[in-house]
Order: sequence, then structure tokens, then C-alpha cells
Amino acid sequence: MSRKSPKKTRNQKSRGLEVDIDAVKILRTVNNEEAFYFYEAIGKPTGECARSLSDFLKSVESVKTESLLFHLQRKDFQNWIEKTIGDPELARTIEKAVRSRSGDIRTRIRSILEERIRELSETSALTVEADLTLASQWITS
Repeated sequence: MSRKSPKKTRNQKSRGLEVDIDAVKILRTVNNEEAFYFYEAIGKPTGECARSLSDFLKSVESVKTESLLFHLQRKDFQNWIEKTIGDPELARTIEKAVRSRSGDIRTRIRSILEERIRELSETSALTVEADLTLASQWITS
């Protein structure tokens, strides 16, 4: 996945710490109302939910294949990732993987998610200090 130039902010108090704001947003944990709830079919929840991409990855690894196929056919994964998580690039990559029909779908999705999470983590310094620095900047802006 090619990534456009990340938006970065630098704060003097952070001792040169750079934070990719887009990555922080994408890797964040959302509230329960915005979480992704897995189903095997309409009216048949699995009991699994994801509030972050990391949670989503864990659930993709554990839910039944029927659940994956149900959501992929409806484009639920792509919609949640694009609209709630805010990563249209990842949503497009998953859509392409679904259309390719090569190999196991769970393996393909897991690989895409792992790569994207790693890529986003590397482009940003996700530390408590960075979170506090960003929070203070947004509050004072």
C-alpha cells in the first residue's frame, strides 16, 4: 500500500517527537456505538466486536468463515473501515482482495490488516507522551 505524505505535527515540549495525526486517528479505539459487531447472518450475532483495527484483526482471526463472507458480501468491513475508522486506502485494499479470489480470504484479510497496522505504527510515535501532547494542542487550539 502506498501512503500519501503523512500529516505530522511537532511540539517543542515533545523533544522532537513526531506524530502522524492520520495514523493516530486510524489506530484509535472507538466507542461502543461506533464498534464493529460481527454477525453470521441477519439477526445472528457472533458476540464478537471490534473497537479498533487491532481488535478487528483479532476478530477476523477467530470468527467463523460464514461471518467473514456475510460481511464481505455486504461490504460491511470496507464501510466501517472507511467511514468509522477513517482509512479509505485500507477499505479499497480489502475490496481488491475480495475481488481477487486467490487463496484463503481470512489469510488475505489478516495479512492486509497486519501490514497496515505495522505501516501506521511505524509512521507515528504512539506513546502516552504523544497522546498527551496532541490532546493539549487540540484543547488550546
